[in-house]
Amino acid sequence: MRNLITQIIFVLRKHFFRILMFSIVFVAAFCIYFYVQSHQKASAILTFTYPNASEGLYPNGTYFNAYNIFTDEVIEDAIRNAGLEGNVNPRNLMNEISIRPRNNASLIATQFIVSYEAGQNDNLGAVSANGLLNSLIYSYIGHFHEIYSNDQFVLIFNVDNDENLEYLDLINYYNMSLNQMQKYLSSQQSSDKDFISSDGISFQDLINIIERYRISTLKEIKSIISERGVTSDQGTYMERLNYRIQNLTNNYDYNRKLQKLYKKILQDYESRLTSVVFIPSLDSERKFYMSKTKIGIDILALNATTYEESSEEIQRQINQTEQFIAMIKNKENTSMSISNTARVDNLIAEMKSQLEATMNTIRKVEKEFSQYKNHSYVTMMPLEISLMERTKAKSVVMLTAVMDALLVGILVFHNKKKGIEAK
Repeated sequence: MRNLITQIIFVLRKHFFRILMFSIVFVAAFCIYFYVQSHQKASAILTFTYPNASEGLYPNGTYFNAYNIFTDEVIEDAIRNAGLEGNVNPRNLMNEISIRPRNNASLIATQFIVSYEAGQNDNLGAVSANGLLNSLIYSYIGHFHEIYSNDQFVLIFNVDNDENLEYLDLINYYNMSLNQMQKYLSSQQSSDKDFISSDGISFQDLINIIERYRISTLKEIKSIISERGVTSDQGTYMERLNYRIQNLTNNYDYNRKLQKLYKKILQDYESRLTSVVFIPSLDSERKFYMSKTKIGIDILALNATTYEESSEEIQRQINQTEQFIAMIKNKENTSMSISNTARVDNLIAEMKSQLEATMNTIRKVEKEFSQYKNHSYVTMMPLEISLMERTKAKSVVMLTAVMDALLVGILVFHNKKKGIEAK
């Protein structure tokens, strides 16, 4: 044993500088290798901070799923934003990403660790793994704000959703949809009246545009359709209009009967129930006073008036429908009928084109507003890797020590063998 120690000391003295150089080169080579390899990996913490996050819901109330980061749309946006189209395959990238809750003990996680490790077929070029991961997360955050931040009617309204609709039905559909749109934009404006998009557009500007469509464009088209009896399917639409008149007539008769009934009751009412009495009331200054009223008669008079007004409105709709039927029946000149239909088609096509451009503007403004208002709903923090972790210095030093011991052992064995041969 003493002889072995003496031989080890002898080898260390004789080959000290060789062993030292070997150790330095070994450590440097492996540290550089691991350092370079570490740039092929990246991780970040994704945190959801909005109120519903701890309940497992998105801000709009739908069920939360953090793994939506793997959708095709998010992946393709990330590659495009990083300028790596053609260099990174979306399917490969999807398999190279992992996501897991940061705290496994939490039943409903609000923090997740997203990791990426570049594959052999990924040609990142000048883009680091960290850069691609950032692009991925920012694409997801943009997708999150666009889809889940608000219950956005504006993002699903389709200007081409008019298949098999009659002309008047189409105009009514657009009018109803634009009315909903206007209300939605008004609610957004009320939440922040000072917001202006990057293009200098406010919600009031958008509301004004929608209002012009409703009071100008739609009314013009509807006027032409009504005045000239334009239809896409005359026979079918005539049946609908006749059925409508039948229903309206039944409603009119019902309202007229109730109106007459209440008027008769009013005339036959006992005088003692229609006498004037005093009741306690509040004035505009919230002070009590005694006001006069006729008990028993007010509600009857109100009902009689209500049914009378309803009858008048129904009669107006009947007259309007009958006029439209008359216009359809009186279309004697076929060439003029075709001309009117073509004009309506052109006006609708032009309106659709303009409205589609407007919708794209609204979506862009809405997306900017959502990101501005809810920018803190989702946050990202890169997981920084220290130099010691990147180079795996501790592991390399331990491995070097093992290699040095192995080298010393080989040299000792070699010297011992030479000594035996010398004898």
